[in-house]
Amino acid sequence: MKAYSFTRPNKKPLFKEDTKLWLLLIVISLFLYVAFSAFLAIKAYFLNKDAQNLKKEIITLKADITKLNKQKDFIFKQKALYEDINIKNQLTKQQIKNLLDLIPDPITLERFYIDNDKLIIYGITPTKDAYNLLMLPPLESIFAKTVTTFYELPNGWYRFKSENYLKSGNEKD
Repeated sequence: MKAYSFTRPNKKPLFKEDTKLWLLLIVISLFLYVAFSAFLAIKAYFLNKDAQNLKKEIITLKADITKLNKQKDFIFKQKALYEDINIKNQLTKQQIKNLLDLIPDPITLERFYIDNDKLIIYGITPTKDAYNLLMLPPLESIFAKTVTTFYELPNGWYRFKSENYLKSGNEKD
Protein backbone atom coordinates (compact mmCIF):
# COMPACT_ATOMS: atom_id res chain seq x y z
CA MET A 1 0.00 0.00 0.00
CA LYS A 2 1.07 3.44 -0.82
CA ALA A 3 0.97 6.21 1.54
CA TYR A 4 -0.47 9.42 0.37
CA SER A 5 -0.25 12.80 1.84
CA PHE A 6 -2.92 15.39 1.77
CA THR A 7 -0.39 18.16 1.18
CA ARG A 8 1.68 18.54 -1.74
CA PRO A 9 5.41 18.17 -1.11
CA ASN A 10 7.47 21.41 -1.24
CA LYS A 11 10.80 21.59 -2.85
CA LYS A 12 13.50 21.72 -0.30
CA PRO A 13 16.43 23.91 -1.24
CA LEU A 14 19.91 22.48 -1.00
CA PHE A 15 20.92 25.39 1.26
CA LYS A 16 18.72 27.37 3.51
CA GLU A 17 18.57 31.17 3.22
CA ASP A 18 20.78 31.59 6.29
CA THR A 19 23.36 29.23 4.87
CA LYS A 20 23.31 31.01 1.50
CA LEU A 21 23.93 34.31 3.25
CA TRP A 22 26.79 32.85 5.27
CA LEU A 23 28.29 31.28 2.15
CA LEU A 24 28.01 34.58 0.29
CA LEU A 25 29.74 36.39 3.15
CA ILE A 26 32.50 33.74 3.25
CA VAL A 27 33.06 34.02 -0.53
CA ILE A 28 33.13 37.82 -0.34
CA SER A 29 35.57 37.62 2.61
CA LEU A 30 37.81 35.18 0.71
CA PHE A 31 37.72 37.45 -2.35
CA LEU A 32 38.60 40.49 -0.24
CA TYR A 33 41.38 38.52 1.47
CA VAL A 34 42.86 37.43 -1.89
CA ALA A 35 42.49 40.95 -3.33
CA PHE A 36 44.14 42.50 -0.26
CA SER A 37 46.96 39.90 -0.45
CA ALA A 38 47.47 40.69 -4.12
CA PHE A 39 47.45 44.42 -3.34
CA LEU A 40 50.07 43.90 -0.61
CA ALA A 41 52.20 41.72 -2.91
CA ILE A 42 52.12 44.36 -5.66
CA LYS A 43 52.86 47.11 -3.13
CA ALA A 44 55.79 45.08 -1.72
CA TYR A 45 57.13 44.54 -5.26
CA PHE A 46 57.08 48.27 -5.99
CA LEU A 47 58.57 49.11 -2.60
CA ASN A 48 61.41 46.63 -3.22
CA LYS A 49 61.96 48.14 -6.64
CA ASP A 50 62.04 51.64 -5.10
CA ALA A 51 64.44 50.40 -2.40
CA GLN A 52 66.78 49.03 -5.07
CA ASN A 53 66.63 52.32 -6.97
CA LEU A 54 67.32 54.22 -3.76
CA LYS A 55 70.31 51.95 -3.02
CA LYS A 56 71.68 52.67 -6.49
CA GLU A 57 71.10 56.37 -5.93
CA ILE A 58 72.86 56.17 -2.54
CA ILE A 59 75.87 54.53 -4.21
CA THR A 60 75.89 57.25 -6.87
CA LEU A 61 75.57 59.99 -4.25
CA LYS A 62 78.41 58.46 -2.19
CA ALA A 63 80.60 58.48 -5.30
CA ASP A 64 79.62 62.11 -5.91
CA ILE A 65 80.42 62.96 -2.28
CA THR A 66 83.83 61.32 -2.66
CA LYS A 67 84.47 63.37 -5.81
CA LEU A 68 83.34 66.55 -4.08
CA ASN A 69 85.56 65.81 -1.08
CA LYS A 70 88.53 65.34 -3.41
CA GLN A 71 87.67 68.61 -5.14
CA LYS A 72 87.27 70.31 -1.75
CA ASP A 73 90.69 69.00 -0.63
CA PHE A 74 92.20 70.21 -3.91
CA ILE A 75 90.60 73.64 -3.45
CA PHE A 76 91.87 73.84 0.15
CA LYS A 77 95.38 72.95 -1.05
CA GLN A 78 95.11 75.58 -3.77
CA LYS A 79 93.89 78.10 -1.20
CA ALA A 80 96.78 77.29 1.14
CA LEU A 81 99.22 77.58 -1.76
CA TYR A 82 97.65 80.88 -2.79
CA GLU A 83 97.86 82.22 0.76
CA ASP A 84 101.48 81.07 1.04
CA ILE A 85 102.36 82.76 -2.26
CA ASN A 86 100.46 85.87 -1.21
CA ILE A 87 102.33 86.01 2.12
CA LYS A 88 105.66 85.49 0.35
CA ASN A 89 104.77 88.24 -2.13
CA GLN A 90 103.90 90.62 0.70
CA LEU A 91 107.17 89.80 2.47
CA THR A 92 109.12 90.27 -0.77
CA LYS A 93 107.41 93.63 -1.36
CA GLN A 94 108.27 94.72 2.15
CA GLN A 95 111.87 93.54 1.76
CA ILE A 96 112.24 95.40 -1.54
CA LYS A 97 110.79 98.53 0.05
CA ASN A 98 113.20 98.17 2.98
CA LEU A 99 116.08 97.64 0.55
CA LEU A 100 115.19 100.74 -1.42
CA ASP A 101 114.86 102.74 1.79
CA LEU A 102 118.36 101.53 2.66
CA ILE A 103 119.96 103.22 -0.38
CA PRO A 104 121.54 106.57 0.56
CA ASP A 105 121.11 109.67 -1.67
CA PRO A 106 124.62 109.87 -3.22
CA ILE A 107 124.44 106.24 -4.39
CA THR A 108 122.43 105.36 -7.52
CA LEU A 109 121.12 101.86 -8.14
CA GLU A 110 121.11 100.53 -11.68
CA ARG A 111 119.57 97.14 -10.96
CA PHE A 112 119.39 94.45 -8.32
CA TYR A 113 118.78 90.72 -8.32
CA ILE A 114 117.08 88.91 -5.43
CA ASP A 115 117.27 85.17 -4.91
CA ASN A 116 116.33 82.97 -1.95
CA ASP A 117 119.66 83.40 -0.19
CA LYS A 118 121.47 86.21 -2.00
CA LEU A 119 121.11 89.78 -3.22
CA ILE A 120 123.21 91.26 -6.02
CA ILE A 121 123.20 95.06 -6.36
CA TYR A 122 124.59 97.02 -9.32
CA GLY A 123 125.02 100.76 -8.99
CA ILE A 124 127.15 103.90 -9.10
CA THR A 125 128.77 105.68 -6.14
CA PRO A 126 130.80 108.92 -6.07
CA THR A 127 133.59 107.32 -4.00
CA LYS A 128 134.46 103.98 -2.48
CA ASP A 129 134.38 105.63 0.95
CA ALA A 130 130.82 106.90 0.42
CA TYR A 131 129.73 103.35 -0.36
CA ASN A 132 131.71 101.85 2.54
CA LEU A 133 130.34 104.42 5.03
CA LEU A 134 126.73 104.73 3.88
CA MET A 135 125.75 101.41 2.30
CA LEU A 136 128.08 98.68 3.53
CA PRO A 137 127.20 98.73 7.29
CA PRO A 138 123.43 98.12 6.76
CA LEU A 139 124.19 95.34 4.27
CA GLU A 140 126.63 93.67 6.64
CA SER A 141 124.05 93.82 9.42
CA ILE A 142 121.53 91.96 7.26
CA PHE A 143 123.70 89.50 5.32
CA ALA A 144 126.27 86.97 6.52
CA LYS A 145 128.72 87.64 3.69
CA THR A 146 129.10 90.75 1.55
CA VAL A 147 131.54 91.01 -1.39
CA THR A 148 131.80 94.29 -3.30
CA THR A 149 133.83 95.01 -6.43
CA PHE A 150 134.41 98.52 -7.81
CA TYR A 151 135.14 99.67 -11.39
CA GLU A 152 136.31 103.25 -11.89
CA LEU A 153 134.41 105.28 -14.46
CA PRO A 154 136.01 108.00 -16.66
CA ASN A 155 134.32 110.76 -14.61
CA GLY A 156 135.95 109.53 -11.37
CA TRP A 157 132.86 107.85 -9.94
CA TYR A 158 132.73 104.11 -9.34
CA ARG A 159 130.46 101.45 -10.70
CA PHE A 160 129.98 98.70 -8.10
CA LYS A 161 128.66 95.18 -7.88
CA SER A 162 127.72 94.03 -4.38
CA GLU A 163 127.04 90.34 -3.77
CA ASN A 164 125.34 89.70 -0.43
CA TYR A 165 124.66 86.19 0.92
CA LEU A 166 122.38 85.13 3.73
CA LYS A 167 123.63 82.50 6.13
CA SER A 168 122.33 79.13 4.95
CA GLY A 169 120.94 76.61 7.43
CA ASN A 170 123.85 74.16 7.07
CA GLU A 171 126.60 76.75 7.67
CA LYS A 172 128.15 76.86 11.12
CA ASP A 173 128.96 80.03 13.07
